[in-house]
Amino acid sequence: MGKFLRTLIVFAILLGIIGEVVIRTFRLVPDIPERYIDNHGIQRYRPGQSGYYTKAEEQWNVNKYGWLGTHDNEKERTISVIGDSFIENIMNPISCNQGSVLKNRFPEYSFFEAGRSGVTFIEAVEISAILQDEINPKYQLLYLNTADFSESVSEIQRYTDRLQISLETEKLLPAELKSVGLKKILYNIKLLYYLYLRYPIFVEKQNQVADEETTISLETENKLMYQKLFAYCASNYELNRLIFVFHPNTDQRILNLAHEYDIKTISLDSDGDKNWDLGEHDGHWSCYGHEQVSKQVAKRLKEIAL
Repeated sequence: MGKFLRTLIVFAILLGIIGEVVIRTFRLVPDIPERYIDNHGIQRYRPGQSGYYTKAEEQWNVNKYGWLGTHDNEKERTISVIGDSFIENIMNPISCNQGSVLKNRFPEYSFFEAGRSGVTFIEAVEISAILQDEINPKYQLLYLNTADFSESVSEIQRYTDRLQISLETEKLLPAELKSVGLKKILYNIKLLYYLYLRYPIFVEKQNQVADEETTISLETENKLMYQKLFAYCASNYELNRLIFVFHPNTDQRILNLAHEYDIKTISLDSDGDKNWDLGEHDGHWSCYGHEQVSKQVAKRLKEIAL
């Protein structure tokens, strides 16, 4: 019996080593950069990290500012590009990033990207204020969708993993980094991470709840919350350099509020075009999608700002 158990353990270890080698060789799971929370309560990535997304040919790299993507601010005029995972764009080559494709259209400008999955509307506005001090951009593009607004307000739904605001107290609620040690182990042992992604026993139910919460229409939300959110931003941030780039199908009432506060806006339209999605099960923009988005953004930028 003892010999059998020893043989079984050795076999399991060998199988694990082979699995780890195969997963790393063929990049079957993404490398995930480590985060930290800066002095402003903003989640950034630790500078100097690099890795590969699933099956990617090109490495991602974290720049000295703690972001993925372009970080050019050498020209006299800079435009920042702020948003969530669509702007982070870790799943595509950096040449497909909004900063890169817009740079091709406006070579006289520098483009600086600050993107990270989970960025809410209030965090995007807070990042814009920080960048105003760090790099002093001429304009700041904030890429937004309906969920970014509902996820900003803690009274609607409390998310401890992202920056929110309590509109009752008018205080920002910084994100918390949870289970940092466990996540580091999970992300570095690729076989464990592969199994975790394939068999999300505990995560699946949690994500379903989050999805239900973040896709609630403004029909069932308290419109007063959004009015208070815009009023807070108008009182506490410099909005005249901000341009809100709304994803297709963003709730019209959010657009109306932006117009009420004289905020410059760009509304993206994907109707009548090829699918912008990266894949059947991934709604992030493909390189084609990013190119089409940049066309619409560039056209509107020339009309309202440049």
